[in-house]
Amino acid sequence: MQEIRKTIDRTVFGLVLYTLLRYAVFAAEPLARKCWVWMTISDSSRRQEVLTQLNSSASSSGVSSIAAVCVGVLFLGWYFRKSTPPGKLFSQRQPLPLKGFLLLSCIFMGAQLIYSLFGNSLELLLRLCGYTAMGQLDAASAQSTTLSMFLYTAVFAPVGEELIYRGLVMPQFQRYGKVFAIVTSALLFGVMHANLFQMPFAFLTGLVLGYTAAEFSLRWSILLHLLNNLVFGELLGRAMGYLSPAAQDYLYRGINIFFFAFAAFWLLHRREQLKQYLRKNGCAGKTYAAAFTAAAMLVFLIGNVGLAISGVQKLG
Repeated sequence: MQEIRKTIDRTVFGLVLYTLLRYAVFAAEPLARKCWVWMTISDSSRRQEVLTQLNSSASSSGVSSIAAVCVGVLFLGWYFRKSTPPGKLFSQRQPLPLKGFLLLSCIFMGAQLIYSLFGNSLELLLRLCGYTAMGQLDAASAQSTTLSMFLYTAVFAPVGEELIYRGLVMPQFQRYGKVFAIVTSALLFGVMHANLFQMPFAFLTGLVLGYTAAEFSLRWSILLHLLNNLVFGELLGRAMGYLSPAAQDYLYRGINIFFFAFAAFWLLHRREQLKQYLRKNGCAGKTYAAAFTAAAMLVFLIGNVGLAISGVQKLG
């Protein structure tokens, strides 16, 4: 138990430091821009105009997020340099045929329906209690409006998150079993989003990404994540923008139902293989109990869930 908590504490403490570093970059990048404006523009009216433009465009810019991901990957690569050398990140376990990748993609996308149903149900429940978290729902489903934000959501975020959660964090837990490593890294990945609507979806997709990385290669989980963010998150949303709201709703729901039905059928068809996989690669319940009561884990979970709850607002 103590050894498990020690491993969890060391690993999750790295994520806590990464989170603090990310927020520091978020704060430092716009501040550096403003300092540059003050240093290079002497005319006060012109300077005020540029500062106003910077403030208005700050929410749609992805520069801070890109910088935070790059700094975070470098920091955690250094933090885990002994336990996970860079040369082992992309090692291949077994080949993944095209059919297998397409199946994993369908299962990955099948979680979209659960995300949609959960989001609508949660918002309805909150409204019945006089509250709303619509701001978080909008943030979770918003499309990029600038090139920098597009690059972040479509490229830097999926690559960075896979390098961190499946490439660097998950291997720290694999000594206790593949299932434990997949579930724990998926939980950390989900909670990291600090968004009431995104957390369950990110956890479910984290299970698929974790399985893909553990059984095949980190390259495949990166490709799967890129496919989701680029094609289904950005390109499909932009293409649907030419349709009427009613048509968008029907098409979106139809796509989600198709993927969910396909994924559910395949999982039910392979349920015996799944049970065997869980038995072969599982671990004792006390391992999870030790992991989720470790100090760093509690700090990470409580902190991010607290941030998510803080986004709930009173109606009216």
